[in-house]
Amino acid sequence: MGYHIISNFPSNRDYKGTLKVYNDSGSLVFGPVEALGRGSNDPKNGNDHTNWRLKYADIPTGVAKTIVYAKGDSDYSYGPYKRVWLNQAVSGNFLTATNNGRDEIMIHGGDPATSTSLTWYPLRPTYGCIRLSNSDQRALIQVLEQNGSSGKITIN
Repeated sequence: MGYHIISNFPSNRDYKGTLKVYNDSGSLVFGPVEALGRGSNDPKNGNDHTNWRLKYADIPTGVAKTIVYAKGDSDYSYGPYKRVWLNQAVSGNFLTATNNGRDEIMIHGGDPATSTSLTWYPLRPTYGCIRLSNSDQRALIQVLEQNGSSGKITIN
């Protein structure tokens, strides 16, 4: 038993995308829900969130294997629930980014953005992960645990 997460993002990651989950039979079991794949303008990536090859930047497209992983150490950053670790790149830009040193890419919650004028509100950028609302993260983890401990994600 397993699952397949599908996450679709616009090319301009200043805008939200969606995330949904299918079980092994191909039935939709979760979503679609809003998701944000925007990275940060961290000095370590040249203050450019769009260069997905670098750490802390936008989530790259491609396929990766996933597992449900432990809760993060900061509810502000990761939310109060377990995370999903995109722990093994399989193909596409995700594989290129991994070969370039990107790691620890996850799906997690976290505190919402504070400004309603932001295009990604109420979600907020991460250091290269996919962010969901805390309530959607809780529901996602429940669905994934019901459908196996591991699966895969396709990011479009």
